[in-house]
Amino acid sequence: MLIPFQIDQTLVHPGVRIEDGIATKETNGGWGTLRATKSLSPGNHQWGGKILDQGEGADGSGLMVGLLPNFVGSSNTLSYGTKYISELGGWCFSRAGQTYGNWKCEKLPFGTGAVVEFDADFSTNTITITNGRDKAVGHVPMLRDIETFPALSLYYLNQKVAFV
Repeated sequence: MLIPFQIDQTLVHPGVRIEDGIATKETNGGWGTLRATKSLSPGNHQWGGKILDQGEGADGSGLMVGLLPNFVGSSNTLSYGTKYISELGGWCFSRAGQTYGNWKCEKLPFGTGAVVEFDADFSTNTITITNGRDKAVGHVPMLRDIETFPALSLYYLNQKVAFV
């Protein structure tokens, strides 16, 4: 069962408006990374990201979905407005399905209308990711050892996403 997560509005993300739980990219270019207000845990290990609109970018790299470790810390909160998930030390994949960060995961593309669901298994350091009928499995070596948050990174104008 997916437990709804909320976007942490205390972090800096210029060019991104958050209203009614939906994040909208209002500028073209420049990363805005959003994370959830609460972390994953063995009792709260499922989450999803809904892609309401993939935005105006033609390539598949300007929208990232993944996990962000807490070791980014409050001293780096300004980085949330300039870097995407893996540049902040996390693990993610792009709309085209390419993986970024220090992990291994099968390719899983997504686009407008997709609900990308994550299920973390802390005992095996694996994440099962689904998009409709498609499924991928990723291995994050440090998953059980650190506090990890659901995260989304936006780059292109008119991208709209929400945690579900």
